[in-house]
Amino acid sequence: MFRKSIDNIIHTYLTELSNQGINVEKIFLYGSQARGTAQIDSDIDLIVVSQDFADMAPAEKWQKLGRAALKLNEPIEVLPYTPLEIKNCLTREGNFIRHILSQSEIMEYRP
Repeated sequence: MFRKSIDNIIHTYLTELSNQGINVEKIFLYGSQARGTAQIDSDIDLIVVSQDFADMAPAEKWQKLGRAALKLNEPIEVLPYTPLEIKNCLTREGNFIRHILSQSEIMEYRP
């Protein structure tokens, strides 16, 4: 997928999350799309950071993320975190999020 296309998809996803009352602080694109090694069938891997997730039950959080993803018609995998959860992940050795966020090919988006 071309970088402009990914940027447009992420912008649309941000808009859809905002329409559902989720104030996104950051979105991180990682994986093959960020590295530039994506294939035609590669998904879009995102970490979405929002304080609003702290007040949501897990089912509500996943429902809103899924609704926003349905508007994209693109293969997308989203991991939701609060800023505090990200901070805590960064302090733990061997943590998946710490590993992802330490990669040089990660792309950060802000609304």
